[in-house]
Amino acid sequence: MKYSVLSATTLSILATSAFAGTAATRTAAPQTTAAKAFGANETQFDVFGTYLDGKGTDHVGLLRDHGWGGGLGLNHFWTENFGLGIDVAGQHGRENPLKSNADKTFIQGTGSLIVRVPYEEYNLAPYAYVGGGVTGRAGNWASAHGGLGIEYRLVPNAVGLFTDVRWTYYGDANGRGDINNFQARAGVRFAF
Repeated sequence: MKYSVLSATTLSILATSAFAGTAATRTAAPQTTAAKAFGANETQFDVFGTYLDGKGTDHVGLLRDHGWGGGLGLNHFWTENFGLGIDVAGQHGRENPLKSNADKTFIQGTGSLIVRVPYEEYNLAPYAYVGGGVTGRAGNWASAHGGLGIEYRLVPNAVGLFTDVRWTYYGDANGRGDINNFQARAGVRFAF
């Protein structure tokens, strides 16, 4: 009888554990990644205002004092870090006294190689650029430029604010020394 009670107890324990159910398995929910603020194969359209420092009355450059204006730009990034850009801007100011000393509007067209370093967690991308272009009323000043800027994306991979500064070099026209100036831009950038 002892053996039958012990056997029955053992069998009931084994049966209970056998029918207790299967162990629950955990399935991980798929991880969703946040949209990147700055992507590869990204095209951008810029609308900006611009300020140009003409360096005063004895400057041999384009403007006597200062120039204000605005422009449009188009950029394309093949990777997150490297791209090309073109922009066209108009700047209004008093022409250099060596020319006419009248208020005039100058058109500037430039092309640039752009290198940016996105910080996705902050939606920021500092960038540097170099390039060349043409400035003047009839495209009469060839130029080279280099600059630094920063962009903040309000909407990842869609809308951003940017500002940058560039130094533009026009060469040595009229044998009067180097001609150069600084220009600042600020605007809105639409990425698609």
